[in-house]
Amino acid sequence: MFTERMLENIIDTLAEQQYCVIDQCLPASLTQSLRTLALEQQQQGFMHQAGTSQSAISNPKLRGDQIAWLEANDPHPAIQDYLALMAQVQQAANRQLMMGLDSFETHFAIYPAGASGYATHIDLFRQHREQTAPGARMLTSIMYLNDDWPAAAGGALRLYLDEHHQTPAANARHIDILPTTGRLVLFLSARFWHEVLPTSLPRVSVTGWFKSR
Repeated sequence: MFTERMLENIIDTLAEQQYCVIDQCLPASLTQSLRTLALEQQQQGFMHQAGTSQSAISNPKLRGDQIAWLEANDPHPAIQDYLALMAQVQQAANRQLMMGLDSFETHFAIYPAGASGYATHIDLFRQHREQTAPGARMLTSIMYLNDDWPAAAGGALRLYLDEHHQTPAANARHIDILPTTGRLVLFLSARFWHEVLPTSLPRVSVTGWFKSR
């Protein structure tokens, strides 16, 4: 479970800059269990090519990952532990930031070696941007599960820091976040354009969204 200090750090950083990057959030045993489970699901053929837009159309040139959704009733201990941690984040965000988060959806994501990454996008579907609707994505969560990730392998999350009403230019102000194991990234889904850079190594994560009531 997250300590009170860790939760305070998450909430304070979100309040200050609307995103946060927190390292070593999970016990090594849990990140390893999640990584092993994700790779097993890939090897057993339970993953499918991810799509883009609400219609989920697959286009590997725009998005190169394979995904498998996690279910709340899955009895696997690693999944239950991960969902319990995310529930702590949801409760803290509602209590201290009054975000009105009601549910959480999440999936494993694996970018195979040589994958094209994920083109610049924003996580809130277009029809929800003007007026928040029930079930809209409010807060994006990414937990990375990659040991000893070398910067030369690529695969960074590029987060564009300024507000943009359309896809930002490649040279717009941004930070690149390497997908190092145990690193948690949270950001407001409607605020931050982002992309995943091409990767030369298999890149594993658990990606999720806290959604509105």
